[in-house]
Amino acid sequence: MKCHTPDCTGEHQTQPISHAVIYRERTIVFHGVPAEVCPECGEAVLIEETTLHLEGLLRRKARAKGAAFAYEA
Repeated sequence: MKCHTPDCTGEHQTQPISHAVIYRERTIVFHGVPAEVCPECGEAVLIEETTLHLEGLLRRKARAKGAAFAYEA
């Protein structure tokens, strides 16, 4: 997929990232989240399926004491 950043000619590549979300006044970090990342400018894009999966994890795990979660596909 071509990068959407203006003047960037990079092509997105799939790779795992760490993704931070503020949810109910808490910062939660997901590690190992699959994303499309541009190697030239660093733009990262999550696909809709991944976003929906993260929302489900937040609803189930936001009450946990830890603030870091591994992405569980």
